[in-house]
Amino acid sequence: MGIFQVVATGVLCAVLAIIIKKQSPEIALIITIASSVLIFLMILPMLTQAVGVLTNVGNMLDGGFEYVSLALRVIGVAYMAELGSSVCTDAGESAIATKIDLGGRVIIMVMAMPVVIDIVTTVLGLLP
Repeated sequence: MGIFQVVATGVLCAVLAIIIKKQSPEIALIITIASSVLIFLMILPMLTQAVGVLTNVGNMLDGGFEYVSLALRVIGVAYMAELGSSVCTDAGESAIATKIDLGGRVIIMVMAMPVVIDIVTTVLGLLP
């Protein structure tokens, strides 16, 4: 699966949704959501491969798997928040989209706190 197929699918679904939106906005929204899911399923094998590579790299590093695992989870939260936000924006619910964005950022901040604490602890340990 390449970028051409992903872009072609997205453009085709967008044109279809625009055409149908005039007659039935509800069906156009369903097309938009279905196209998002379809594109995600199209790229899922590549995502799985990338996660596998990063997991192997993390396993090779001494204690690095913890940080690679955290990075993968943060990326997952960011992608899911972006997907949810985009779907809400497409549905005309920008207020909800904004809250999803905020929720994703807060979750990422909380997930990153152990790393921040490790960095601060390390820096303080280096000070005389």
